[in-house]
Amino acid sequence: MLRRVARALVIVGGVGLMAACGGDAGSTGAGGSAEPERGGTVIIAQTADMAQPLAVLSQGGLDASLQDILYMTLLRGEWRDGRLEYVAADENPMALARRYEFIGPDSTSLRYHLRSDVLWSDSVPITAHDVVFTYQMLRDPMIASPRQDYTEHIEAVEAEDDHTVVFHFRRRYPEMLFHSGHGIVPRHVYEGVAPSELTSHPSLRSPENGTLVVSGPYMIGRWARGQQVTLVRNPHFQPQGYLDQIVFRIIPDATTRLVELQTGAVDWVNGVPFEQIPPLRQQAPQIRFELEEKRFYDYIAYNPGRFEAFTDPEIRRALGLAIDLNGLLRALQMEEYAVPAAGPYPPIFADLYDPDQLAPLPYDPEEARRILAERGWEDSNGDGILEKEGTPFRFTLVTNSGNQRRADVSQIVQQQWRQIGVDVQLRTLEFNTFMDALVRQDYEAALGGWGVALSPDLTGMWGPTSPYNIVSYESLRTMQLFEQALAQSTEEQANPLWQASARALVEDQPYTWLFYMDQVNGINERVRGVEVNTFGPFQNAWEWWIPAARQRSAPVAPFAADTLE
Repeated sequence: MLRRVARALVIVGGVGLMAACGGDAGSTGAGGSAEPERGGTVIIAQTADMAQPLAVLSQGGLDASLQDILYMTLLRGEWRDGRLEYVAADENPMALARRYEFIGPDSTSLRYHLRSDVLWSDSVPITAHDVVFTYQMLRDPMIASPRQDYTEHIEAVEAEDDHTVVFHFRRRYPEMLFHSGHGIVPRHVYEGVAPSELTSHPSLRSPENGTLVVSGPYMIGRWARGQQVTLVRNPHFQPQGYLDQIVFRIIPDATTRLVELQTGAVDWVNGVPFEQIPPLRQQAPQIRFELEEKRFYDYIAYNPGRFEAFTDPEIRRALGLAIDLNGLLRALQMEEYAVPAAGPYPPIFADLYDPDQLAPLPYDPEEARRILAERGWEDSNGDGILEKEGTPFRFTLVTNSGNQRRADVSQIVQQQWRQIGVDVQLRTLEFNTFMDALVRQDYEAALGGWGVALSPDLTGMWGPTSPYNIVSYESLRTMQLFEQALAQSTEEQANPLWQASARALVEDQPYTWLFYMDQVNGINERVRGVEVNTFGPFQNAWEWWIPAARQRSAPVAPFAADTLE
């Protein structure tokens, strides 16, 4: 099998998890051939719809997941022994580069030699000029890409010829391959489009029937808004995918997703709630469970711009001390799949995760009460709610709908905060609406989750201009540590500084980190050739297949553009 793809995007996490860790699901099982067969449709249940499928605009959820299927990158990565390593086109067909080398007296430039045999889905050749154009879009402040930070240390990107591109960096640092690894977009489609008109471009408003030009193994054939996204083969990608279609069905309700998985109406649910795994194993033996290991964490974010008390790090720490993390794991039957979290690096980072120096907050409601009293919060009228200068300690905690785990955590945390005199109202929003509220910082406190980027660089999440810095965190000490880490030439030099950055960040408690967790994919055993691991679930879609005897009998539907509203 070909080596696999590392997902380099930060994403907003899903629902819950376990069983087979990162194995290839290529065994024959009952009624199937050992050799891949063409045809068939895989149906994958999703919580929320696609919003912005263009690589430079995608932010999270389904958009981020689709990037592994729709867009090629210069290199692809592998997660080996807690570290990210990169492979070229001879090892992975989703890589555009045949090889690369560091150049210049200080190795501050990076030259990529591109394949000459790759085409966009509209048959136009992919060239170095597309790479240059992509990084111009990423850099443009008017486009405001969520990954604009990739370009911060890039001085220039130039095409030496159609198949050679050079990145010139301001200095040598460990993340040069990572920051030059963004999904490439087609220049001939978007050149000349004003930034203010990009999101309303016809290819994004109506990406059906191949209107959205992509480079990966599948392209968008139909988009029924709020219902499903149907992918069909990209005729110009080699090797051709085995499946006729990959359908992402939008099913916001978690219970419905599991029922559809159990009955066979869908083939795949990523984010199976932990407590549902034992009954599903008994009731649905046709379902296997595959693990994205410890790449996710849930958190509570405190927005000081919307609730004044959150400007004080000690207040934020007090709220964290009032949450019983181990009790949460027990109550939600997560102990097999999660551990209490202590900061931005989950256990997958072998060189950065340090539970001895960066331990989770203890459960200490008495200390929480002491801190709040010291800051002037008292229950002066005996109603059980703290006040300060006549204002009760009351705020709203928002989370996304379609996620039972977060709904349960919200209710438990609400009760635990009430025990220290803090009154919290709960609110849920549709996933894309929730994410938009986070980015616009239109909330007081938020319970969310991230899937971490496979890079130690924290500036993509916590840099002062990052759209993912959803609490406007800015600390001179932490930012100086970021700069020092980025100024190092090697990972060995940078990693102690990234660890120090994480400690400084956690001391300020902009979040209460709740738990690092696995994510479980429940997949019907008729779907073969899938690889799920730390990189994510959709890294090798061209190799998925279904035995002919197990393929759905319904023919492939004709594609027609949906009416735009």
